[in-house]
Amino acid sequence: LAPYPNPFNPGTTLAFDLASASHARLEIFDVRGRRVVRVHDGELAAGRHEFPWQGRDSRGRAVAAGVYLVRFQGDQVTQHHRMTLVR
Repeated sequence: LAPYPNPFNPGTTLAFDLASASHARLEIFDVRGRRVVRVHDGELAAGRHEFPWQGRDSRGRAVAAGVYLVRFQGDQVTQHHRMTLVR
């Protein structure tokens, strides 16, 4: 899992590779641990996947500048990465 660019404004791309087809969940949380948005939750084929995030919550509202945590959960792995939104 590697968000790029990081820090970012206005958007970033969340990229990861899957060795085999699996269920994948990609979510973004604020520093207090509250989920901001679920970017993806479903089956994905093996290979490289990229999902854009434009700094918006699940209702489409712009979020505040600050540090966010992106969490990727696959069938056999969970990864976290910090990213910083600058306005």
